[in-house]
Amino acid sequence: MKKREVGRKLFARVYAISTFYNDKGSLYDNEYLKLDPKNQYLVAIDEFEREKGERNTFDITYSVVNQLENLLRSTKERTKVFFIGNTLESASDILCAFNYIPESWGTFKLKSKRCVIENIEPTEKYKERRKGTIADILMPTASTFTNKQESDNTLVDKRPLITPLYVIKFNKDKSNWFTVWNNGIIAKYNGEKKRVIAMRPYLDEVYNTDQVKNILQLFDTRSFHYRNLITFKQFEQQ
Repeated sequence: MKKREVGRKLFARVYAISTFYNDKGSLYDNEYLKLDPKNQYLVAIDEFEREKGERNTFDITYSVVNQLENLLRSTKERTKVFFIGNTLESASDILCAFNYIPESWGTFKLKSKRCVIENIEPTEKYKERRKGTIADILMPTASTFTNKQESDNTLVDKRPLITPLYVIKFNKDKSNWFTVWNNGIIAKYNGEKKRVIAMRPYLDEVYNTDQVKNILQLFDTRSFHYRNLITFKQFEQQ
């Protein structure tokens, strides 16, 4: 029987997050949701984690948020956003923005971010299917294929924070500021009024290359400790 086309309907639009500026001013969600009150607006962000060793040529978190603003500009209802990706060796830019590190398997509800995260353990069927593949033979423990991440907790320090010593700023965004406390413990900045070490020029702070080199050396020699694992990963990321 000869097949006959009876109609076409738009299924999805595909965008690159790196070119979000091309779509500024869009109102796709508003147009779609007005068509039918039963409609839902679904956004899928596939492979959201930067590959290990991938060149960091743009701010992936900034690009994702701005592309989502393009796509979900006018509504907060009947919408769902799905982030899909494999676990990598270190916390990704996006996961750090959610203040989440996949330390254990399971389903986690982050109330402050209004999201649910499923960290899915590989099934026996998946492991059997992967057995003997090229990746399994050459890189059997790579988290990209096993979805298992080993977290380094040796630098996490829960001792009391008594005296703030100085503040480290990586840029003008306060979420990327950190306070160094007694015993070299680093915590997220919380309004502490102490001298500032600017890690980059043009932050409206005195920029001293010797101070920057000292911070890098302290980090490289694992001389700092961190209030919790997410602070360690966020500081490491910067």
